[in-house]
Amino acid sequence: MLHNIWIAKDTGECLFHKKYGSIDHDENLITSFLSAIEIFAQNVDKGCDFLQTKNYKFIYSTSEQIVSVVCTDCDDEDSGIRSDLKSIQDEFNNRFEDELKDWNGRVEHFSLMNDYVDKHLKKYSTPTENLANTKLELNPKIITQDINKSYSHQQKKVISLLKYKGVATLSDIVKLMKLTETDAQLAAKDLLNNDVIRQIPIS
Repeated sequence: MLHNIWIAKDTGECLFHKKYGSIDHDENLITSFLSAIEIFAQNVDKGCDFLQTKNYKFIYSTSEQIVSVVCTDCDDEDSGIRSDLKSIQDEFNNRFEDELKDWNGRVEHFSLMNDYVDKHLKKYSTPTENLANTKLELNPKIITQDINKSYSHQQKKVISLLKYKGVATLSDIVKLMKLTETDAQLAAKDLLNNDVIRQIPIS
């Protein structure tokens, strides 16, 4: 699950922050620390790719003027979110490049990124445990696609069942496709993150 995104000046000041999950600390304190890690990593290597604690993973994307970091659970697959973070950083630079060169210390204007960030990251903010309280369906754009592409064996089972039934709960997937609950959750979560399937609240 995604918890937070921070976009900071390369000197550590927080320019943009959005909270999706459980981490709730002073954003300037966090970005100062995360930026310092990046500066240290650049001095000894080629920069920081990610930082991991016992429960969380901090995924980095950096450019000349800014450091962008998202925080996810340790067991989250990160290729999709890393790509979306890079898109967000590129968009931020495109919008505010001139402003960042002569930054006056104000951050209110950067909130214009809010909708763009949500468009790319909100899909990663669904807690895995909430899957049990929803039904799942295929994204209509996926229905006609060949599922022999790069999906895992477990993901193919989820897609096959949803193609057949239209909608299904996580317990349906476990029972009918003979998957463990953990495998079913991980497969469904990755498919949700990549917009292959969607959630429908159970009324």
